[in-house]
Amino acid sequence: MPRRTTEALRVLLLSAPLLGLTVGTAAAESESVGSWEIEAVYKNDEFDRCAISRTLDDDIAVTFVRTGEGLSLMLSSPNWKLETGKNYPVTMKLGPQSWDREVAAESSSVSMDVGDAKFVSGLRAANALNVVAAGATIEVPLDGSSAAFERLEQCVEKNERAVETNPFVVPARRP
Repeated sequence: MPRRTTEALRVLLLSAPLLGLTVGTAAAESESVGSWEIEAVYKNDEFDRCAISRTLDDDIAVTFVRTGEGLSLMLSSPNWKLETGKNYPVTMKLGPQSWDREVAAESSSVSMDVGDAKFVSGLRAANALNVVAAGATIEVPLDGSSAAFERLEQCVEKNERAVETNPFVVPARRP
């Protein structure tokens, strides 16, 4: 390889972190929407998902993840010791409405798909989501959730249909 090319590659690799370039890794860009943080996540420079999240008391993190396939909810805490692969029964309550579900467990988190249209619209309108589990009820405040869910939808729409018009310029990414 010619000396000039080698030097140019060396400068590019050394400056990549400063330029925000990633090589074969996941990258995320985030911003705040009220009490919620929204982020767009890319893997290998391809859009993967958008998510809104917030942390509650007792270090419980609440995350709604949106992909082209749908919406899911994840609750996690470093204080939880759960049986990986087990499904735990819960009741989800949004105001007067409730849904009996099972959440899939990892070592310190649970998750479930949110496919019910009434449940999704209730998330935008209710003041709180109560997750009633066998040992406790987790109250997730939904203040500002309408705006956060709107931005979540916009994030997915924008990033799924992003078309590169100039292959030599990195497209602008915004959650």
